[in-house]
Amino acid sequence: MNEHPNATLVRSAYEAMEQGDIEGFAAALDEDIVWHESMPGFEGDYHGRDEALAMLGRIFETTGLELHGISIDHILADDSHAAVLLETTVTLGGRRQTSQYVDVYRLRDGKLAEHWHLPTDQKAEAELFAR
Repeated sequence: MNEHPNATLVRSAYEAMEQGDIEGFAAALDEDIVWHESMPGFEGDYHGRDEALAMLGRIFETTGLELHGISIDHILADDSHAAVLLETTVTLGGRRQTSQYVDVYRLRDGKLAEHWHLPTDQKAEAELFAR
């Protein structure tokens, strides 16, 4: 069975991110994406590709976050939306943690147009990013 094209697009964006291919990741984002971020210390809405990428860069730069892997469990996609059930392993402040998330996207014209980042364990997320 073939994967929905929007699932393939989302999967390729995560693969690019995991490989450190920022250009590849950026290519999946709509120029006018609205990125709703819930990560402690970075909560808020970021408008446009440049602002979303700058926020993601600040997360890594200001926290020292090290990404060790992204494991996608499932991608549920149709013509307008995709939901990604995933697990990431990171190190922050000497603490290694594996966390589960649900990322939801609205897609438009073959690009990621809106993003919501939802940790499944908000308490553990808050503890990891406590400064």
